[in-house]
Amino acid sequence: MAKSWKTVGLWIWYVFWALFANAVYVWILRPLVDDLALYGVLAAIAIILLWMTSLKRPIRRRWLIYTLFVLMAAEGYSTLAFASKLKQALVAIAMLILLWLLAILVGRVRPAASLLGGLSVVIAQVFLPLNDWAFLTHFRVLQDAQVNLRVQNSPEAPFAVIPVTGGQAIITIDSHIPTRQELEQRAISATDSPDALYNVLQTAQGEYEIVELKSVGGRLKKVIPTPQDLARVNPLDLVRAFFPYELANWYVDNGRVYEYLTPFLTDQQAVETALAPAAYPASFQAIANQASAKEIANWDDCLAELGVKPDRAGVYISNDRLMGLGAGRGSAVTMQAESVVGEGHFTSTRDDQILLVGDNSLHVYDVNLGKVVASYQGSADNPVPNDIRIGPLVPGGRDAVFVNASPAYILTVSPQGTWKRVYTAPSQSFRFETVLTGVRPYPEILTNDPSYVRNSPVRYFSAYRFVPNADGTGQLVRIWRVFRTNVVNVTPLHLAGVPNEVLALDIYGTGDYLIISPSNVPVLPAACAVLAAIIVGGWLYRPRREGEEGSR
Repeated sequence: MAKSWKTVGLWIWYVFWALFANAVYVWILRPLVDDLALYGVLAAIAIILLWMTSLKRPIRRRWLIYTLFVLMAAEGYSTLAFASKLKQALVAIAMLILLWLLAILVGRVRPAASLLGGLSVVIAQVFLPLNDWAFLTHFRVLQDAQVNLRVQNSPEAPFAVIPVTGGQAIITIDSHIPTRQELEQRAISATDSPDALYNVLQTAQGEYEIVELKSVGGRLKKVIPTPQDLARVNPLDLVRAFFPYELANWYVDNGRVYEYLTPFLTDQQAVETALAPAAYPASFQAIANQASAKEIANWDDCLAELGVKPDRAGVYISNDRLMGLGAGRGSAVTMQAESVVGEGHFTSTRDDQILLVGDNSLHVYDVNLGKVVASYQGSADNPVPNDIRIGPLVPGGRDAVFVNASPAYILTVSPQGTWKRVYTAPSQSFRFETVLTGVRPYPEILTNDPSYVRNSPVRYFSAYRFVPNADGTGQLVRIWRVFRTNVVNVTPLHLAGVPNEVLALDIYGTGDYLIISPSNVPVLPAACAVLAAIIVGGWLYRPRREGEEGSR
């Protein structure tokens, strides 16, 4: 009886170490190397040597080989994250058996216990891929799922957030390959322009279906959106990644909306625009106006075919007019801008205001006053891009403007309408993602930014707080960093059935999306403490008998 319990305990230890070794790799060792370059490599080597010295020589080789086995098994399976289920199963079985046999032959590891450990790291990744374990140091991962994308034309899934009963939902895209019958029907009806048939054939393998990610029991489920939900979508939220040089074309088939992309400019027009840099801002504004008007009209035609009228939430720009202000405030106002960044409080903490961008400039429109109260003009050396975020810098303060230029910078607006740059990023690749409020006593500025030590443009998902100086400028002080790259479209979201605000985000170039919720559980300190306890325990407890050695 005692022997059977001893065997069970041994198996539990093997499974624990398989999972814990991978957690240490993702949470401690890899971040050290990623963030601190050579210093991190030296620190990682020191930790590994400390662990190895805690093992008595007769069992050192066995546990070193077993650790390498579970690390290689986990890393190997992680490369299959986006393969088909059949391919995942076949490759995982073959890889696991091969590595397991090598571990037995080279390291003389216990066959049954080591195989159980290898299986445990594979099974764990069925629920959460290894690379996404990095989020667990500061978040709970509520969901890890995927939409199908073709990276060559849509490397990231757009998030158009709409209000629904009990919370919000996301309208996005999912890959669609038309059947031969559908393609023939589209080719027959492609008569609206000289390029229509060419576009049909050119984009046949690059189409997308418009889908909805809707909260069902606190998890997002991919469903076909109702016409009423589609009516709430601002179509420009679906095209931000390629606007305005690629034109989204939507059409309705059997009650569903599909999308394909075509170039907005001909080759000659693109060359002419590039050869006139002085006129670029005006040209870009004209192109943006034409593209947005065409896309909004196309989307509205699809809605009409579905039997509904536009019911867009919020305000938006259409053909140089600010739309959606509502009754009593004028349904539309003439406005020289390309798009709406968002609504906030920029010159005061009370007035409802709208930030607009376009023609290398920013404008703050006061809804109550019915006019622009502040404008900021970019220059040739410091242009104003379309990639902008808004949010407060301090608790209860006015909203600031986070500009993702190169380098990125933060602007504030005084009550008198005067603009001030209060922060400039130290790196050209620094990028603002969003501002998270309500989790801590201060706003968390979420970013993607590179290591301060390592000379690499690779960016990691991080959070900062703004610490003001006496002159109104300030510095960003890091709160935390998640060592996960390619995090884009970070979007605060209210889901039905989930009490607190969550974050939806994309992993660039994969179609993978996650729903995460901030967590205060000290995962990283706990992992460091457990690792230290294992090392110290190994030094203090040296088995003297061979039987004891085998039981470790």
